[in-house]
This record gives sequence, C-alpha cells and structure tokens, in this order.
Amino acid sequence: MTYFYPPLRKKQVILLALLLMGTGAAAQKKVFNRADSSKPAANDATDRLKQLPASSLDTAGYFRNTDMMLRNRGAVSSPDLDQARKLPYMGINAVLSGRATGVDVRIPSAEPGKRNALFIRGASGLLLKNGDVFAAQPLYVIDGMPLQYDHAFAYDIQRFDFNRIGTEIDPLAYIDVNDIRSIEVLKDAAATAKYGPSASAGVIQISTRGPRTGELRVEVNGYAGMSLKPSMKVVNGRWERDFRLPFYDRYATAEQYRSFPAYLADSTNAQYYGAADWDEAYYRNGWMTGLHAGVSGGNRLASFRFGVGQATQQGQDNTLARRYNVNFGINITPAKRLDWSTYISASMLNRKRNQSLRDRMGDQDYILNLDRPPSPNKSLLEAYYGYLDDGIDNNRNTNVRVLNNLSYQFAPWLKFNSRFSIDYGQNFRDLFMPSTVNDGNNFASNFDGLQNRMTLDNSLEFSRYLGKRHHLTVTAGQYNQWDRWSYMYGKGYRGKSDYIKIYQPSSPGNPDNGSHNLRLTANFKDRIRAALASFYGNIEYDYAGKYNVMLYLRQDGSSNVTEENRWKLFPTAAVSWNVSNEPFLQDSKALSTLRLRGSAGRMGKVFSLDYYKDGPIYNVEIGWEGTPNLATYNAFPVLNAAYELGYVAPGIGWAYTDQINGGIDFGFANDRIKASVDVYARTDRDLLLKTPVAQEYGYSGVWQNGMDIRNSGVELTLEASIIQNKTFAWSSAINASMNQNKLLALPGGQTAVVLGNRRFEVGFPTDRFWLLQNEGMYASDADVPGGMTYQGIAMKGGDPIWIDRNGDNVIDDNDRIMEGSHNPKVQGGWANTFKYRDFELNFLLSYAFGRKLINENLAARYDFANREGADDIGAVKEVFYWAEPEGDMDRVPRYNPWSAVRPYQVNQTLFLEDGSYVRLRSLTLTYNFRSAWLAKRGLQNLRVYGTGNNLLTWTRYRGGDPEAFSYLGYDQGGYNWAQPKSFTLGFNLQF
Repeated sequence: MTYFYPPLRKKQVILLALLLMGTGAAAQKKVFNRADSSKPAANDATDRLKQLPASSLDTAGYFRNTDMMLRNRGAVSSPDLDQARKLPYMGINAVLSGRATGVDVRIPSAEPGKRNALFIRGASGLLLKNGDVFAAQPLYVIDGMPLQYDHAFAYDIQRFDFNRIGTEIDPLAYIDVNDIRSIEVLKDAAATAKYGPSASAGVIQISTRGPRTGELRVEVNGYAGMSLKPSMKVVNGRWERDFRLPFYDRYATAEQYRSFPAYLADSTNAQYYGAADWDEAYYRNGWMTGLHAGVSGGNRLASFRFGVGQATQQGQDNTLARRYNVNFGINITPAKRLDWSTYISASMLNRKRNQSLRDRMGDQDYILNLDRPPSPNKSLLEAYYGYLDDGIDNNRNTNVRVLNNLSYQFAPWLKFNSRFSIDYGQNFRDLFMPSTVNDGNNFASNFDGLQNRMTLDNSLEFSRYLGKRHHLTVTAGQYNQWDRWSYMYGKGYRGKSDYIKIYQPSSPGNPDNGSHNLRLTANFKDRIRAALASFYGNIEYDYAGKYNVMLYLRQDGSSNVTEENRWKLFPTAAVSWNVSNEPFLQDSKALSTLRLRGSAGRMGKVFSLDYYKDGPIYNVEIGWEGTPNLATYNAFPVLNAAYELGYVAPGIGWAYTDQINGGIDFGFANDRIKASVDVYARTDRDLLLKTPVAQEYGYSGVWQNGMDIRNSGVELTLEASIIQNKTFAWSSAINASMNQNKLLALPGGQTAVVLGNRRFEVGFPTDRFWLLQNEGMYASDADVPGGMTYQGIAMKGGDPIWIDRNGDNVIDDNDRIMEGSHNPKVQGGWANTFKYRDFELNFLLSYAFGRKLINENLAARYDFANREGADDIGAVKEVFYWAEPEGDMDRVPRYNPWSAVRPYQVNQTLFLEDGSYVRLRSLTLTYNFRSAWLAKRGLQNLRVYGTGNNLLTWTRYRGGDPEAFSYLGYDQGGYNWAQPKSFTLGFNLQF
C-alpha cells in the first residue's frame, strides 16, 4: 500500500499554501473579469452570461447542481454557523450540540481528535458494545457526496471493547468549520429518502463555501486559545488507607488482614505516602490554534475557490491533535447549457493518544502486573513518561475527497445531471512499547488501514409549469455505490531488543529473520466490500405555491443481502399546505407564515457486514471473517462451523425503517417570531439480532431478522427577533427535543432476551439499565430473612438489602428492574445574540433533563476487595486513581466488600444518579470594524472576538461531567474526559 504523507513541516505547508493562493489570485485577475462587468467580452461569452440566471448563491459561493435534483420537503434543522465559526471546534458533531433539534451528541472523551458519535431521533438499534455505535450513525453528505464512516469489523479480532484497533481518529475532524457554508440535519423520510439506505439513521447535509462570482476575495480566519486544566482533589496512600481501614476493622478476617496491600501497609514508603502532586504532570493548560485562508473569484462562466488551513489542539495526558487541510473547487460553463463543477479536498490528521494503562493493555491484548498502581508523585510520573518517550506511537489518518458534477440543460424544462465522487482514506499506526514500562516484555505492532467509497449518480429532471399555477417536476435516475474497508495488522511480543522498534514478521520457512519470535507474533488481514445499486423516480406537483405533493420510489439492491431477497422497493410520500398563501390569510398582519406538512416513507437499512448474505456456512474464522479463533487439524487451518460468530439463519432479508412525520411551521409579525413543531415515529423493522441458544448447539447465538424498535417524539424550535433598531438588536432561539423508544418485537416471537448485563422485553424501552433495587444493609445475620440467598449464596450481615420482587427468598436476575436511561427525556439549547452598534454578544445554553447515569467509577472504588490485584483488566488502577472519587460517598452503605454476593457490583440502583444538566456552552463577544480607514486599504470586513467555552454547569450529578460517559451510559471516571473550559481570541479578515 503506497502512502502519500507529505514530508513538509507546518511552516512549509502554510508558506506553500499562501504561495499557491498568491499565484492563483494573480492568474484570477488576468483571466476573469468582474461578474457582469461593462468591459467588452467575447460575443459567445457575453451571450452565455446573459442566458445564465443570476443567483444570490453565486456571490456567496457554492457548488452547482449538487443537491441530487430533489428538494427537501421534510423535517430539517439548520443551525446558525456564524457563532460556531468563532469556536475552536475540531469536528462537526460538537458544532451541532445544543444548536439543532433531534440531535443527541455523545462525546465520551474530550481527548483531541478522538472518535465520537451522534444520534438523530434516537439510536436506530441496540447499543450493546462500542462496535454497535458505528451502524447507528447518520450519513454525512458534503455537497452531495456521501462520506464513508469507519467500520466496526476490526473489533472482531479484539479481546477488549475499548478502542478499535488502528488510529481511532474522528473522520469528521477533517472538515474545517471555516469551509462550511451551512449544515442541515435531515430527519424524516421526505428529507432523507433521496440518499437511500445509507440514510436510514438520518443525514447531516453539509454545504461548503464553494466558488463564487465577483472580484477576487481573500479571507483569513485565525484563533489562538487555551483550555484550562481541571481542579482535582489529589490524594496519596494515606487517604486510601484511611478509606479502607473501617472496612477491615469491621469485616476482615485475620487472613484478609494479612492480605492488606503492601503498597498501603508501609506509611514510610515515600512512593505512595509522599507528595500527591501527580496532577501537575498529568493535567495541563493546553494550547489551541487555528489558521484558515481562502481565495475566490470569477464570473458565472468560470469561478473558483481555494482554501487551506491548519488546527492544533492540546489535551491532558500529553495528548495532541494536529490537522492540515487543503481544498479546491471550480464551477465552469465550458459550453452553452453545460455546467461542470469539481471539488478536491485533502486532509491529514495526526493524533498523539492518551497513555492510560487500560487503553495500552487493550491495544496490546496483554495484561500487565496489577499488584500495585502508579505512584501519585509527580517526579515518578515524569520519569515514567520519560520511559514512554523511548517508545513509538505514530498515529495518523489521511483523506482525499473528489467530486465531479456535470449538468446539461437540454431545454428550459429538461435537465440531465451526472455526479461521480470518491472518498479515500488511509489509516496508519506504528506502536512500540519498551520493556521498561511493559513488565520487561516489549511490544510492537503495525496497523495499515484503507477505506474508500465511490459513488455514481445519474438523473434526468423534467420541470415545467402547466398553465400559470400548476408546476410538475419528474425526476428519474440511477445510483451506484461501492465501498471497501481493509486493514493489515501485525503484532509481536518480547522483541529481541528495545532498540528494534519495528514489527517485522518472519519469512515463511525462516522464523529467525523477523524482529520477534515467530511463536509470539500474530498477523491479521481483513477486508469487507459492499455494493449498492438503486433506481429511483420522483414526482412532485405544486399548485400555486399552496399545495405540494411528492411521491418518491426507490428500488435498492444490496450485496449484503441474500440473493433471493436482494432487491426491494421503498416508497416515500410527502404533502404540504402553505396556508399563508390562501386568500383568507394573505392580508393577515399577525400571522405571516403558516405551513402544514406531513410525510410517510419506508427506507432500507444496509447491513454493515457481508457475512449474513450466505446463510449457514462453513468457514475459517479468521482473516476475511475477522475473528481470532482459528480451527486447525495437525496445525493446518480447516473449515468449520462459525461457532463464535454465530449461526446465520437462512433467508436473511432487508431490514428497513418506517417513518411518519407531521409538522407545522408558523410565523408572526413578518416572521419576526418563527416556530416549528414536529411529531414523529420511526420504526426500525426486521433488524438482525444474535439471540442466545442452548449450549449443546455449540454456537454463541443465532442471527435472524425480526427485531422491531420504535423511536417517537416531539421537536420544537422557536426563534424571535425581539428588538430590532438602528443601534440595538436582540434575537433569541430555543429548541427542545423529546424522544422515547420501545421494543416492539424480537426474533422468533420471543418476548424477552438477556444479552450481557442487559434485558430487553417487548413493550418496554431498550435504553433502560437492568438493576437490583437497594434498600439499605443487613446490620447483622439476625436481620437477614430466613433462607434468603443471592443466586444460591446465603446472605449475611453486611450484605445489601436487595428487594425480593417475586418473594421467592432468592435474589437473582428475576428481581432486577429496568430503570433509568442515559437518553434524556428532553434536551436542547437556548441561544441569544445582542448587538449594540458594532459590538455583538452571543451565548448558548445547552441542557438535558431526565438523563440517568451509572457512576461506575464510584462503584469500582468501593469494590476494592474484588479488584485489588486481580488478573483482570477491570482491576487496573491509573494514575488518576489518586484522586477523591467523584460522587456522594455519604449515601453509599459500608457493605462487607469481601462478601461473595459482590455487594458493590455496578448494576444496582445504589449507583444510579440523575445526570440532568444546564451548561453555558459558549459566550462570545465580537467587535466589527467598519470604517473608512478599512475601505481605503481594501479591507471589506474585519472582526475580532473573544470566546469562552464550557464556562458553567448546573447539575445535581455528583460524579464527573454529566456529558462525559460511555456510549452505554456508564461514568468511568478518568477515562471519560470532561470537555474543558477554554478561552480563545480570534479574527475574521476579508479583503
């Protein structure tokens, strides 16, 4: 695999980009005249200019004909990006948090550049593990180009479900917010159906700032800022000893006393009882910088835009993300009625990852010695970091996107459009851990990943007025999509020397010529391909701008569906009534806008794996199927049933999504007050689920269609221009989203299923925790009801009082309840903008109410008896272990931690807490320079601003940050980094 990483440094990249911009600007002034200028031009060019209709987008900048020739007639949320461009966001999802309705942004860790997630109108499936998050993500579309997201198939060769092998870089961090003109969140079938099965979970539609007409314009945007390190109540061994001793004094036997941890037993041990100042080396005030420049110009026959940018963001634990990006786009009309648009974007992102022990063990698939934790002493931690510096962790992604769009106007009413796009990404990670930090066992690995998507869309549009009031639009087209994900991964343990920092596998027949012992190496090569072919037609009728009816039919065929079920027809219909155009409302002074709309549709859901299409098969469960279990006979791979992957039921068919949506848009006082209300129900049907089977079958489960999940809710948006005069203006916008889900059916007619530590029951929500109910503690053996057991273990004094719901004197899974949800009952944001002369003040509050979280970090602290020194990755103690646990410790009973009933197990109501919050997400003060001095010097616009992020949070949650938790709703303490407070200063310059 050939890589094209440029060997240039940051300053060289910026200088080269500025040089290209300068030469491009010079050429622009020579070649292009001012749009529609009075200067003489060639007759052919003049004629063509007269025939091209002018548009406000021409001067603003856009790419032509990239909307797939289908209009948005459904539920759409369009957040204001003017304020978002003043914030140091490295990623699109963070921009939408609190700004768009129906959107739930999940950022488990604020580690710079790390992958995060977003759900539109709830998750479209069960979230049982990190890999399930990939399939629930919306489709991201840039200028009509559907981007390819990461794939979860690499999880199949991992033992630990923390990070996907490879770079774990957010692919959305490639996109510079300064290059974006608008973002639209498409939510119902009327808005998303045009993008096909990939859009069943919703669409984030992004339009970039493309070529524009007019004189040459140069834009420069820059910012610099700092994120503040958090305050922390650090502790040392004395605090931990004092925390544990009451448990020992009350419950410990003589043998348990003798097993008191050695690192806590000696109070003269300066390594653990010395200074607790580790936070000074682990946390830091991180710098954030960003610089973006763009140049554009031309006329309606030929226009262009070139942009270049870089951004850097530091985080705690020596983490860092650095991005470089460059893009170029042109609009050309080379012949009469012919339009051609091209967009090319290239990005590179390097991420210096965290240095936590848990993540390192997960990456290595190797558990280190857990007898003692790191020291809380700063000097020892810095020495440890010094050893880590002897290792290697090169972690980078590159991405290239190419879009070509060709449009030909046969007649004013007949238009052909052809679009071809490529989204190409390479992921590369070299990892080496020296023996000095690895229990004397060094480790090396190499990950080489590739992903690419190609799309081809051709469509023909007939659009004509039939009389003065009847407008008919008919569109027909075909769409093809080809996807590929692949990787090569190798790892080796106990290399020959710490000076050999590469992984080089041995050659066949010569096991001694590699960097590692052949018996201590593993190599994986995996690939998944998918293809989608579609034919679609759309009929839209509009009468006098009042009544609109749309019918969209799409026939999809997927390579990941069995042959007999491969093709399926998916219809969508939408209607709207613009009541404000009716005669009885046209003269209304109060009600300026009133529009009713409704939609219903069915969309296919693409399976992420090609494994299901073949039904029951025999295979080697490694390599192409992506699982580490290899069956052999006399050391030769053999075909066997897919016991680990699960039995695939015959005749797997399409999963699909049924959606209905009703909405109303209205405005008052010439739209100074605007509001929208949407009510929806989205039902994901025939989803695949692997359900447990009897052990004697040998399979881990059986895959079959038949699971139905419904998400329903209400969304509200209200905008108001409250005060508007020459010197002062105040505008306000608030949005709220309410979503709830319900499990409607399970495969095979089952009514309930237990998967891991979750129970799912038909008729109940899918996002509830499955918990034991706490009611205190048995003070003594005499207080325990006669014969009370926990899964066959007799309960004693010091054990929890768990409610026996069925009264059988046995506490087991039948006594658990489904309680709480990490999905809030209502969430949204409230933005306000105040303008006084040339000053502007903006703030955004975001909120979530009705969210419940499990404080897993607090549970782990109390469960020390079971975790201390255990040969399990859950027993690892990081350096941030030396901090007071966040949570209400006074309400946690002092159970017997050595009890066989595991009294501090995490899944109980004791650790369920209210995670509701209100957060001041951003506060920005801007000054706009508008003076004759600027105009004389050719400056069109200059504004400077200062921004504060995450300044205040109001919450009842006693754990960490109520927004920082795992995708499954567990607060894991130091692994879930809170979004830091930060302050930036920036400018926007245009000339």
